[in-house]
Amino acid sequence: MKKVLFFLCLFFSSTLVYALPKISSTNVYLYQMDKGEVLYEKEASKEVSIASLTKIMTASVALELIDNLDETVTLTSKDFKGLWEANASQAGFKVGEKVTYRDLLYGLLLPSGAECALALSNHLVGSEEAMVQKMNEKAASLNLSHTHFQNTTGLDEEGHYSTAEEVSIILLDALKKDDFKEVFTSREYDTSNGKHHFLSTLEKNVQNYDIDVSYIKGSKTGYTYDAGLCLASIAEEGENHYLLITLGADYKSKIPYQVLDSDALYRYFFNSYAYQKILTKGEKLKTIVDENGEEHTYYATKDVELYLPKDTSIQTKYEGLELLTYDMKKGDKIGEFVVSNGEKVLAQETFYLEDVIVKPKEIPWTLLLTILGILLFLGILIKISRRKKRKKKAIHH
Repeated sequence: MKKVLFFLCLFFSSTLVYALPKISSTNVYLYQMDKGEVLYEKEASKEVSIASLTKIMTASVALELIDNLDETVTLTSKDFKGLWEANASQAGFKVGEKVTYRDLLYGLLLPSGAECALALSNHLVGSEEAMVQKMNEKAASLNLSHTHFQNTTGLDEEGHYSTAEEVSIILLDALKKDDFKEVFTSREYDTSNGKHHFLSTLEKNVQNYDIDVSYIKGSKTGYTYDAGLCLASIAEEGENHYLLITLGADYKSKIPYQVLDSDALYRYFFNSYAYQKILTKGEKLKTIVDENGEEHTYYATKDVELYLPKDTSIQTKYEGLELLTYDMKKGDKIGEFVVSNGEKVLAQETFYLEDVIVKPKEIPWTLLLTILGILLFLGILIKISRRKKRKKKAIHH
């Protein structure tokens, strides 16, 4: 049986939008970490303020500069300069207090301490300006063309911006560092000097609300007037791992809309969507005969799995030739095997002819006459032989 060469072409949108819950956040980016697939986005490429989500980059760069997380430093007034005036969030450290770099990282990401950002900057590279330069260099190395930092804390400032999509890239890169992941996925922490107990801002935000966010495995909140309420988080559901960035949620009430929005989006996709196998490698798709009566069978070349609504009705259809003819050339398109949900193409296989269909050679008429003559002669001999046998029998009787 001949095999036919064909190529797989996938046609599906990276963003799946159906009856989503109403959310307050103006900029959203939901990413499936295992598959590397964007599940949902809303104004995800727009440059906006990102508030304390800035501290994800601050922590990531700091970890590249720290040799020993348990090294002790003494906090100075320089580490608190301008923070009270700016009404910046602080972890609760004091001037003169001795802390470790580990303490500062936990204080930076859990209670979102601005003094931790300044202290890391001052003790690692000498100033906040020097740390900001390294943060922008890091952004450039990640090819972030819509991100620029002016400070390490996330306070509103002209020229300080990013996008929901690019914040996700910053977070994905930071999570490659085990020490960052350990801090980011912690919900509480006691400092090495025993003076402070930190609780993540996510936990604080849901204390007065009946919201189960145990599936959220790591988070960083943020808030300024320009940025609104923001949340960067990672979550687990079954074997799936997700990353979600929400920016610009309403802050005019005390309701933690950044958490409510994230919870609504996560649960919507958890409950309504699932990965579904659209094609299985080696699966028989179509068999077509040629003019010689020989069958040509087409198979799926790879597995195709898509994140779709659980009630999606999968439909398949073949569009193309039903007979392969002698006049076809190698590489000619034969047809397409289409998988859809009735409205939208989800996957598509295109079939091409691998080998030409060889027409059987015609028998020359002279040879045909010769064969017929031989057959006629043999027939006559058989008749004569039979007559002789009958005569012999008659004589004996």
